[in-house]
Amino acid sequence: DNFMIKYPKLIKTATEKLANVREDVKARDKELIDNPEFAITIGKATYTERVDGGTMMLEAISKCKTGETTAIGKFHGFELLVEKNFLGINYMVLRGKTEYKAELSTSPVGSMVKLENLFNGLHENIDFLEKKIEQYQNDLEASKAEYDKPFAYSKELEEKLARQCELNAQLDLENAKAVDADLSGPEEEREADDRMESAAIVAEDKGAYQADREGRTR
Repeated sequence: DNFMIKYPKLIKTATEKLANVREDVKARDKELIDNPEFAITIGKATYTERVDGGTMMLEAISKCKTGETTAIGKFHGFELLVEKNFLGINYMVLRGKTEYKAELSTSPVGSMVKLENLFNGLHENIDFLEKKIEQYQNDLEASKAEYDKPFAYSKELEEKLARQCELNAQLDLENAKAVDADLSGPEEEREADDRMESAAIVAEDKGAYQADREGRTR
């Protein structure tokens, strides 16, 4: 299952995400050329100061429901979302062709710094995914080799099975003989009784002869 299902699926998913990341990096690079200055949109308002943008983002986040991922604005052409979980940890999410996530800071400026670092570091996902794909491919080859490997004790197993067949055949033969003897019929049983009776008579005659001979020699 690993080399037929698991690893091919992982490789396919990672390859598709890698293609999306490359598209996002191209879009980011173009955006930084066209609009290099800081600007963030929260709701319908755009802020060019980090403190203002961070403050409004944290305010918008406070109104989002826990357990959901909610869109709150845009940043350099990418959709900006917040993910709130039940552990009390909040994440900012940038969504282009695919998604990128980073933990939020509790301060306005700190949140903006993390957002910019996330945006500027999109290309780092390319190297990460390329290594993942290579790892999955190696795991796939190892899994296939393990699957194709013959059973380590196949010869020993064959010998034991052959010996078992011999023993079973011998046992069946002995059982058949016992059954035949037990079901031989009344005629065979009478012949057996006659043989036993004849043996008893011979023994008795021999005993009498020896006793008579001993009496004469005295």
